[in-house]
Amino acid sequence: MKSAKSALALVLVLGACAAPPVPPPAEKPLVQREEVQPEESDAFQSLERAVAAAYEREQAMAERVRQLETSNAQLRQALRAFQSQSRVLSARLDSLLRRAPLRPAASTSRRASQAAVTSDSGKSDAFNMYQGALYYYRHKQYDRALAEFDRLLQKAPMSEWSDNAQYWKGECYYGLRQYQQALIEFTKVFAFSNTDKADDSQLKIARCHLALDERDRALAALRKLVDEYPDSEYVSTAREQIKHLGG
Repeated sequence: MKSAKSALALVLVLGACAAPPVPPPAEKPLVQREEVQPEESDAFQSLERAVAAAYEREQAMAERVRQLETSNAQLRQALRAFQSQSRVLSARLDSLLRRAPLRPAASTSRRASQAAVTSDSGKSDAFNMYQGALYYYRHKQYDRALAEFDRLLQKAPMSEWSDNAQYWKGECYYGLRQYQQALIEFTKVFAFSNTDKADDSQLKIARCHLALDERDRALAALRKLVDEYPDSEYVSTAREQIKHLGG
């Protein structure tokens, strides 16, 4: 009996030793959660609204800039069209004046002067003087024409014919082959801000330089005509001369 108990105890001891150890219970991981506070959520939403408002303002400003650029382009186009029309009208007037019937030659300078400035009633004195000076110019009486153009510029320096008178002074000196003085007179035309003789003068400035054998200055004047007066009727002529001069 004692032997049986001893054997049973031995079996229990061996079974306990052979059983695998029981692992300790696993520890649950600690979960850290950052909770968003209500104040932080409101601040974030306010920031989003501010960014959206700034973007809308930027888009509105960009659209306004585009509208202004379009408007400016239209105004520039209208101005060029007006200047072109003004030049055409001035050219037509000069053409009509050139085709006017010639007055008979007077026996004295007094009678010639009176005939030159006489015109239809209702025209201004400035126009009468301008027409009389052109009469002398067309007859290649350049000295008399210069005197009449000077008289117009002295008596009516701000008339609608003054810039034309200044231009024709340059033409008179050019006809006299006094190219240096002609260059000075053509340059004075630019003092009249609203003149329609600017591109005409620019072309004649180039030709004065050519007559003075100043090729580089002539090329510079022709390029200025092409660049600053792209709508001028003389652009094609200027380009041909630039090409001819090897520019």
